[in-house]
Amino acid sequence: MSSAPSLLDQCFDRVLREAPALLGRSLNATVAALQDAENQSREVAQRSLLARAWFSLERQRNPLTAQFPLRLQQAFQRGDHDGPTSSMGRMSDSSLLALVDDDSVNESLEAARMLQALLPVVEQSLSMVDARMSSLIGLDTVHAEKNPLRPSVFVRTLRDLMAERESDPQLRSLWMQKIVAPLAKELSQLYGQVALMLQQARVQEAGYRIRLVADGSPQSATHLSTRGWLEEGSPSERAGLAPSREGLDTPAPPMSLRMKDLARTQTPLQHEVLQAFMAGEQAVFDHPLDNAYFEQVRQELHHVDLLARLPQPAPEELEQERTRYRDLPAVERPARPVDVASPLDADQWGDYAAPHERTRVLLELKHQADKVSQAVGLDVVRKLVNQVSGDPLLLAPVREAVVALEPALLRLAMAEPRYFSRGDHPARLWIEAVAQRSFRYNDEFSPGFEAFFEPVRAQVRSLNDSGSVEAGPFASALDELKAQWAGDDEAQEQRRQRQLQALNFAERRQELADQIAWEISHRPDLYDAPAIVLDFLYGSWSLVIASAELQHPGKGPDPFGYRKVIGHLLWSTRSQVTLRQPSQLFQIVPGMLMTLRQGLESLGQSPDETRTFFDALLKLHEPVLRLRRARARVDGHATALTPEVSESEQQALATLLAPASPEQQKPTPREQPWIGARELASAGFSETMPLTSSEASEAAEVVEAFAEIAVTTDADVNTDAVEPAMLLARMTTGTWVDLYSGGEWLRAHLVWSSQKASLFMFNSLGGRTHTMTRRSCEKLMAKRWLRLVETRPVMARALSQVVTAEAATEAQ
Repeated sequence: MSSAPSLLDQCFDRVLREAPALLGRSLNATVAALQDAENQSREVAQRSLLARAWFSLERQRNPLTAQFPLRLQQAFQRGDHDGPTSSMGRMSDSSLLALVDDDSVNESLEAARMLQALLPVVEQSLSMVDARMSSLIGLDTVHAEKNPLRPSVFVRTLRDLMAERESDPQLRSLWMQKIVAPLAKELSQLYGQVALMLQQARVQEAGYRIRLVADGSPQSATHLSTRGWLEEGSPSERAGLAPSREGLDTPAPPMSLRMKDLARTQTPLQHEVLQAFMAGEQAVFDHPLDNAYFEQVRQELHHVDLLARLPQPAPEELEQERTRYRDLPAVERPARPVDVASPLDADQWGDYAAPHERTRVLLELKHQADKVSQAVGLDVVRKLVNQVSGDPLLLAPVREAVVALEPALLRLAMAEPRYFSRGDHPARLWIEAVAQRSFRYNDEFSPGFEAFFEPVRAQVRSLNDSGSVEAGPFASALDELKAQWAGDDEAQEQRRQRQLQALNFAERRQELADQIAWEISHRPDLYDAPAIVLDFLYGSWSLVIASAELQHPGKGPDPFGYRKVIGHLLWSTRSQVTLRQPSQLFQIVPGMLMTLRQGLESLGQSPDETRTFFDALLKLHEPVLRLRRARARVDGHATALTPEVSESEQQALATLLAPASPEQQKPTPREQPWIGARELASAGFSETMPLTSSEASEAAEVVEAFAEIAVTTDADVNTDAVEPAMLLARMTTGTWVDLYSGGEWLRAHLVWSSQKASLFMFNSLGGRTHTMTRRSCEKLMAKRWLRLVETRPVMARALSQVVTAEAATEAQ
């Protein structure tokens, strides 16, 4: 295709233009990650190594970003010399292991691990580039390994460049470990841009082709029984002879299946095969299985019979392993390893607790299979089970449940081999529902987890015993679990809704109160008003007005006279005026005080909370009261109407009557909404602190309530100010955390946060509520008493990992 070279060059040019900025951003993030690791490390030697790593990378940043596009261009040009369909070697090529000293080998392995970590992140955008790039360079089918922009080119180029700039292999290893995440993000965006370019240029996606090759050697020219090749192609391809040119290696067909391999307990399925199968491609997958396949199945069954004769672990050994880390804090326990080969407790999981019994079911079903699709489907189920069983986010019993459920999951593949690709299939939904529900717990030994998990365990045994190849039993089991969970959650949900209503009302009230305070600050009679009066008006009284207007929207703008009383209050504080009009003050004060107390009572503020203000108000009115007493004593003589006031009292009164400063005249919006004690109690909020009694010295700094936090200096905070703030920024409604409270680690989730992210409410098991300010959260995070818990869809990730793991294995 004549336009291919110019369009390919455009892709190269786009990549080379983006390369400096792409690498620069990745290096910035790497330096920050190394600095964070240094701050968190407690070992002097490790801290020193990390410090050297980020300092050296900081110095090499500019040379690396400057030379990176040049090296990429050279890599692209080397690929061009071999023709449009040739490519640079994979990560496992001998060029990666040309030097055989330990440091070089370790660095090559580090690069392979780096590529493996990149693939899941770039998978979606890279697959679009692979398909269109294969078409662009003249291929009919997708050949990901011939994509000139594949991740291994970037990884190898960067690795070689780093090796030239830094001689210490330890530092380079740290660079490569920390640059993976930012580089993956940048490459994903870059591949998206390239895919868009190719799409706009009307480049069609290449397709997938799969063929069954003869048993024996994957490149053998012999035929498979009388069937021959099950793929249309050239005569040389059908004979098993791939085209070759002098000076070029001839790789095995990118997507091939052998009958004997399909019969094994662990089938080596290439990731392109898995992608095509899960995408629903038919062709080869609909072909019947042959005698060689069934003969291999019988051999595998014989091997299982031999395994069954070996002694199995005693129940005491399994229990000892299960409880090995029981005494450690829940958040510090290492993940107990579980996979498809793990022996399980027969008392808990029944007949399929032994791994050879589960393998026997797999092979017996393979013996019953008629088509390639059924054999591949069984292998996909086993790979997915193994993938989920290794998910570190799930508690070990949950992973054991998926392993124990393998026989029931395998039977479903006989009727619908690709059922796991359906997001609405009951078996997939059952596993996902149990996994997501298990995120509520962080301790497999807690009574709460056992109460949740016992019905799950019973269903696993029941589903295995049913022997059904249909999805109906899974759908019924899922409905039963959901009904039980809904009943358990109902009471907690009602309480949570009351709490959320209280919080949302408090936030709306505070927002309106801040607006009312701003309006009050523009009143003309506010001039020279005492600071204590302004504090009252901007704070408590604005809340009173806002609460009344929100609770009684249909009673007009000022149903209880709360706005009107502001004018009376401000006038009553002007002693130079009230001394000349004492009778008017005496008429105003009783009704004014009644309105003020009525409003504060409706807000839920106790007399103790407003005692300071009313005491100050009494002192502001004291000159007029003294004048009245003096008039009563002096019988109408104007010269005796001046009350006697001591010098100290005059000074105190002058201080009290001092006008507010310019700063005090401006209302300051509150960082968090105000909530009264009465509202807290009625909503069922916990008033305890998330600390044990032995940590009472910290109590003043970490308050779990809607109260103000004690003021501390920066020296009081033992924290890295950046990290807690970054963690808080990641928290959204539904985020799960591990919270240390009352001497135990609780699993809680965020159910509400204020609009300003200054106040947070968490719920833990049993409906316990934990509310805290932003400052409290940051301090808890700094002390590692509040830890974010990673959660994600389990099955979708497992499906992706099954494919990308195979791809990464091939790349190594």
